[in-house]
Amino acid sequence: MPKVLVSNNSELLRHFQAPPFQRLDLQLLIASTADEARALFAKEEPTLAVLSADGDDDFTVAKEIKQKSPATRVILVAGKRLSGDQMRQVSASGCDELLIAPMAIDELHDVVAIQLGEPRPGTEGFGIHVEVSGKKVDATVSNLSVDGVRLVVAEPVAEGQAVALTVTPEAEAPISIKGTAVWAQPRDGKTVVGVAFDKLGDAARNVLSKLTQWQVRKDGERTRVVLRGDFTEATRFDELLPAMVGRVVFDMAQVTYMNSLGVRAWCEFLRAARIQGYEFHACSVPFILQASMVRDVIGRGTVTSFFAPFHCIGCDHQEERLLQSAAILASALEPPVFKCPSCGGALEFDDLPERYFAFLQDDSDD
Repeated sequence: MPKVLVSNNSELLRHFQAPPFQRLDLQLLIASTADEARALFAKEEPTLAVLSADGDDDFTVAKEIKQKSPATRVILVAGKRLSGDQMRQVSASGCDELLIAPMAIDELHDVVAIQLGEPRPGTEGFGIHVEVSGKKVDATVSNLSVDGVRLVVAEPVAEGQAVALTVTPEAEAPISIKGTAVWAQPRDGKTVVGVAFDKLGDAARNVLSKLTQWQVRKDGERTRVVLRGDFTEATRFDELLPAMVGRVVFDMAQVTYMNSLGVRAWCEFLRAARIQGYEFHACSVPFILQASMVRDVIGRGTVTSFFAPFHCIGCDHQEERLLQSAAILASALEPPVFKCPSCGGALEFDDLPERYFAFLQDDSDD
């Protein structure tokens, strides 16, 4: 049960008691003052601290925690527009994430899950069992789709051989799929194999769509849609249209690539969808790069959070950090600087803010 140190903030506590957090099974340690936060940290040694950033003492507490325990993750939550001096305090504190209140439950949950190393909703994995001509083989999946799969097999495979897969999504029953090796290429003592699936039943197609293209979940009064994979000339969104009713939240963290034809197909889908209102959460770097060039990629929606590239000049460490749109807008589009987890140096934004944050320009001008 992970211990989480939390400031006695009504919004934070309300969010932590909501259903999305129940699966994380957290033990909350609630601190009403900076001194209480220090005492609880010293006594309980929490894995994560989510602290209000209302004054200088709050930044000092965050800095003390990171100095005493670099492995402890610290999220600062501010509630106002941040000045340049305050952004420098954020950087000096060594915190791992900055949020601006008020925020949606999803925004806090995404950040907490990532900092704890827990999967976000819709990112659950799957197991796979592979047989070639009736014999079980050691194989890994490099690309799974509703039409076929690319496998790396630890032994020779020939074109035309029968391939059977058993796919087991997390917490769900397995499905069996049959196919044929349509090409095979020896590589480094293994074989890269392209498998075309036989005609799929509805159950198998639904599972593969969920794992590789999209997943639709009804979440209270809204619909949550998790998009996955590449958006290209082969991507079709027509089957999603019937689910586009009411309020929709698009989770774009697993969108890996968008070419010009994929962008066109996505924009046409948004125009055709009769959605009351929609938001984009945890947008991937490829999605944001396109959204900053083509406004129609987010249509009438708004981006609440997104991933951005960061780089440490000192040790060349690179990673993507989840940023909250409100935090970037509150700082007048000035990206935060974090502490490098590898060398302790400065982990800085690795792009041009005016280019990468172009999709936020309309909001910042309001």
